[in-house]
Amino acid sequence: MISPAVEKNIDNSESNTSQSAPIAPSPPLLSWKNSNAQELTSIKKWITEFLCSPHPSLGRSGDVCPLTKEAINKDSIFFTMEKSFHLDKESEIKKIASQIKLFKELKTVNAENYKVIINAYPYINNTEYFKIESIQNELKPIFVEESLMIGQFYPGCKEKGLWNDNFHPLDSPIALLAIRHMAITDIAFLISNKTFVQKYLEFFGEKGEIFFKKIIEHKREMPLLY
Repeated sequence: MISPAVEKNIDNSESNTSQSAPIAPSPPLLSWKNSNAQELTSIKKWITEFLCSPHPSLGRSGDVCPLTKEAINKDSIFFTMEKSFHLDKESEIKKIASQIKLFKELKTVNAENYKVIINAYPYINNTEYFKIESIQNELKPIFVEESLMIGQFYPGCKEKGLWNDNFHPLDSPIALLAIRHMAITDIAFLISNKTFVQKYLEFFGEKGEIFFKKIIEHKREMPLLY
């Protein structure tokens, strides 16, 4: 649940995103090609070497993230970088919530489906990672309502993969909060919440129903893992 104090200051629908609210200023967006800061070196390497490659534990063929390679080619990945060693959770929630509007207005060249905003936190350590989880959990409902996804990444993240519970694709070199369009495979991150599933099925229609049934069947075939 989003705390009442925070809920007053964030937008929870597309109609509300145009209303002003007191938010922390967002750092400037840096495109993939223009993000040459040393602090981003490790995460860009992880993206190109891990997300853009197959993995033996993935549970299917193809790259870990099938869209990332094309997003790099289209220069549609954008970074912000927070240089603080300690996160102010409430301020960060307001800032990230304001990026719903920013994301929707962000223009790309023939790359709308590949658009991503990655908020990077290269200076925080494992004592702060719980805040990344908490921010993601609190904001997820308003992002899903807008047919968007917000993902949490950090060293040691235990979020399970879609096809293999023992694969952890969000275990990254530095902490991140990533924003992108909802994809049909995102049911893995939505399946535990009926409201999220309903929004997913509304958004993807018959294709979503087919994929959802496929995932349910997969889970039934692997009872020892679930």
